[in-house]
Amino acid sequence: AEIFGDFFDTVLSLGKVEFSRVETRDVTDAFADIQRRLATAEETRSRLYVLLEKSTDPSERAQILREIGRLTEEIESLKQQTAIMESRIAFSRITVQLIPRIQGDYSRGDIPFPWIASLDPLYPAGDKIKGRVSLDLGMDFAVFSKDSVFMAEDSDGMQILISTVPNNPLGDGEFWQRALVYHLSPFYAKVDEMNLSFGDKELLGVELVSKDRKPFKYFIGVVADGRKLHVVEIFSPNDEEKFKPLYKLFAEGELK
Repeated sequence: AEIFGDFFDTVLSLGKVEFSRVETRDVTDAFADIQRRLATAEETRSRLYVLLEKSTDPSERAQILREIGRLTEEIESLKQQTAIMESRIAFSRITVQLIPRIQGDYSRGDIPFPWIASLDPLYPAGDKIKGRVSLDLGMDFAVFSKDSVFMAEDSDGMQILISTVPNNPLGDGEFWQRALVYHLSPFYAKVDEMNLSFGDKELLGVELVSKDRKPFKYFIGVVADGRKLHVVEIFSPNDEEKFKPLYKLFAEGELK
């Protein structure tokens, strides 16, 4: 992080820069929340160990052991989330996108829907979320933000983003799914339509694989909610990554 500025300037000097930005994330509240939950869980488990030593009733001991087991799993999950956050705090990430000098017949500027034209796997489609997300990602993901946009990431760089954009022109999920397929197909090597659910709501989208030498995988799905369009994004730097477990979690979650 200390040499970020100098290294970033070096990257900018490598060619003609069309666009650049530096973004920081304040994870203070999220990190403090995990630390509080971890301390509470460890303190509670310690008290249960004391009770276990004093108890002579078999059924009571069994109940205490079950609760100790549950807390141990929760503690391990919180420790892993803490490690993910600490690694993101300690390091900076620079992403470079190379644009060919000779463009094809179709470019991003030809896309009539601004939010689709500006889609970027590493940044949310919208700058806020107008709704509440309930999503249990387990111990593999650290949730960095729930308020402005929903943002979670695992130790391998897989990222989940949920935000809201205007549903303009007013369309249902199928309309926007067709728009995603039509307008993004020229830019990706593989495009698959995905008909999923987010809780009791329909989640329609596309699963994409990039044309890069080392391809990435990218899912974009939409939940149409009146004048609002919730955009759900998953990014993985590994195109072999399976998103199916996350799709299952979406089905078990809630977005309203």
